[in-house]
Amino acid sequence: MKKFKGLVFTLMSFVVLLVGCDTDSKMGSVSDKLQIVTTLFPQYDFARVIGGDKVDVTLLLPAGMESHSYEPTPADIIKINKADLFIYTGESMEQWAHSIIESVDSNEVYVLDVSKNVPLLAPNSTVEDNHDHEDENHDHDADTDHNHEDENHDHDADTDHDHEDENHNHDAEVEAGHDHSEGDGHNHTYDPHIWTSPKNAMIMVNNILEALCEVDPENADYYKDNANAYLAELEELDHELKDVVANAKRDTIYHGGRFAMQYLTNQYGIHYVSAPFEAEPSAALVAQMIKEIKEQNIPVIYYEELVDPKISQMISDETGAKMLLLHSCHNVSKEDFNNGVTYLSLMKQNVENLKVGLD
Repeated sequence: MKKFKGLVFTLMSFVVLLVGCDTDSKMGSVSDKLQIVTTLFPQYDFARVIGGDKVDVTLLLPAGMESHSYEPTPADIIKINKADLFIYTGESMEQWAHSIIESVDSNEVYVLDVSKNVPLLAPNSTVEDNHDHEDENHDHDADTDHNHEDENHDHDADTDHDHEDENHNHDAEVEAGHDHSEGDGHNHTYDPHIWTSPKNAMIMVNNILEALCEVDPENADYYKDNANAYLAELEELDHELKDVVANAKRDTIYHGGRFAMQYLTNQYGIHYVSAPFEAEPSAALVAQMIKEIKEQNIPVIYYEELVDPKISQMISDETGAKMLLLHSCHNVSKEDFNNGVTYLSLMKQNVENLKVGLD
């Protein structure tokens, strides 16, 4: 972490010199449009939709790059300093952001932490609980109790589950006043993947709308109309996910990668068996998944985007379970980016893939 902080300091010193030599060349100097810089694909897409033809939106994360390996370049820092609006997810995701934000002229650049007002969850530090379902019928109505052998699983906030040395934190919320302790890029104070829940996406959209209206009040009505139309589409997505769960035969999915979908599964009462988002699945976990998938005839093993799905492939080969993508939307491939893929299109594909896995 000290090495990384030193790198950021060096980059910032370099950027100060460059920006100081070009103080009048805001990104908007060649365009009358509002200049927005974003860190991840979801807020990039949200800003595009809300801003419409009044904005130019830049995504710092190169298409095809796995988001957790990204570090800002001097050129990226210059883009931030020249923007009208800089949108980032929060310091648990972009732990490099704090040093850069401190150097930004707040009179020139509106900085938005888009996690504002989002109910935060603690990191999924262990796999979800073992579900021995064998021929069970699952009632997916609200407030359903899932009793597996002699275990009572209460999925309300702050509940501790002690299963053979595993501490299963299903629903632990983090205080809204984000406690951003420093980390090494893989040490998160809360689960940063807030956008995977459509309900949270709605909050993020409203945060971006508020920022745009403050930065560009003349076009506030335009932004509000776009945001309201998009919120209606997110509501439809929310209903589709509820329908999938309500009509599902199962309530548990198996994932062979690093699980970044906790906000989605928490929102809709879906259980999962997977590694936490900060680690690869252990050999013991892989063996457990293979055993349970075979015993319970689980139809699908999910994998994540932009990484080698070798573990999911191995599990699929061993069990016959179909491999399907569960896209966490951090980023998209170059091909998808060029083809104009959207957050909604990715999430709707997730809906279809969840139908198969929960059947």
